Amino acid sequence: MAGGLILAAIYPRFYTAANTWLTGDAAQAAAALFDFVKSNEADLRTHMPDGEDFRTWARNVSDWLYSTDHISVGYGLQYDGVDIEQLSPGTRGIVLLLLYLAIDADDDRPLIIDQPEENLDPQSIFQELVDRFREAKSRRQIIIVTHNANLVVNTDADQVIVATCGPHRPSQLPVISYESGGLENHRIRKHVCDILEGGERAFKERARRLRVVL
Repeated sequence: MAGGLILAAIYPRFYTAANTWLTGDAAQAAAALFDFVKSNEADLRTHMPDGEDFRTWARNVSDWLYSTDHISVGYGLQYDGVDIEQLSPGTRGIVLLLLYLAIDADDDRPLIIDQPEENLDPQSIFQELVDRFREAKSRRQIIIVTHNANLVVNTDADQVIVATCGPHRPSQLPVISYESGGLENHRIRKHVCDILEGGERAFKERARRLRVVL
C-alpha cells in the first residue's frame, strides 16, 4: 500500500517531467527533471535498500534518472517536407547543390559545376538556382558548363564562353574553337539565343528584372 501511495503521489509530477522532456527544449527538460527530483527526494529515499551506502545509492539513482541510453539521434534531408530519397533525381540534385552552397558560404575558392540543370525543368532552375548562383558569385568565381539559358543570362554571367566543335576528320580529333564575351556583346547574345534552351525568353526575363528595353 505504501508503495502504491508513493507512486500515486509522484505520478503527476513524473507525467509533467516526461511531457516536458518530449515537448520542451533542453533548458525546460532540465528544469522539469530537477524539480521532479527535489519534489520526490523524500519518497525516493524510502526505497533505498537497507544497509546500502547512501552516496552509492544516490549516484545509481542519478545515473538512472539522467541516463541518455534511451535517446537515439536520427537525421535526414527533406525538401518541401519530402525525404531526399523520395525526390526525383533532378530535385535531389538541387537539394544537394543548395546544401553545398550553404555549407560553403565562407569559401572563396573557384567552383566548377557541370550541367546543374540535368533532369530539371526550366521553372525549377529559375526559381531555385538562379538567385543562389547570383549570390554565390559575389564572393567566389563560379564556372558553369550548361545548356540552359537561365543559368547564363539571369545569373548575370560576367563572361560567356561558346565552344564550337568543327567537323570530324579521319584519324584526327575535331577542332574546337572558342569565342568569349559579355552578355552585352551582340554575337554572344545571338549564340545564347541560338544554342541555349530558352535563350530569348531568358533575355526577356532579364530585361524585365533590370527594367531595361531590349
